Amino acid sequence: MANCNVVSKLALGIDGIISVSTSCSVETAASCGGQPLEGPATHSVSISGYASTSMWTIGPAKAGVNISFIRKYDCISDEIYLIFAGQGQSYTSGPISSLASVNVAFSSSSYLSASSSSGPMSLYTSGSQTSGYGLNYSGTPFSFDTSGGAVKINLGGLLGGSHYLQSFSVDAQCGQLPIATYSFIAPMK
Repeated sequence: MANCNVVSKLALGIDGIISVSTSCSVETAASCGGQPLEGPATHSVSISGYASTSMWTIGPAKAGVNISFIRKYDCISDEIYLIFAGQGQSYTSGPISSLASVNVAFSSSSYLSASSSSGPMSLYTSGSQTSGYGLNYSGTPFSFDTSGGAVKINLGGLLGGSHYLQSFSVDAQCGQLPIATYSFIAPMK
């Protein structure tokens, strides 16, 4: 049965949160006699929050990283292990260096983002994007650097404790507060 409550009563203990959602996923381990067996479960948390408390005035900018994990299931102990598989593919574009930087830059290419869904006078952006490996993020609500290995962040008891960062993006637009979006994962025991 789902509960409905007022968001302002949700005491996460994390400043600047815009939205949060959690979910659980149970993997099917194998089939025995035609019946699937329940395997290990993982807990996922998605969080969006303000990357800064200052209005962005420099120009449109963004950054992000996708971190891979190898999942290994131990059927004897019925546990899933998440093995860090590297810092992950990352990117930056625009004047974002005050919040994020690629750890190892590979290449640079141009980008274009345009949509007339708000009318023909909508603005579009274009510029240069740097692709690379790993990301160093200094903004809020959670700063991190993937160069030190898997990024594990304690999200507090209400959100399930410590989780591994799986993906991240930050978007900064002129006249707005920049927004950071995180995706976390943790094995459930």
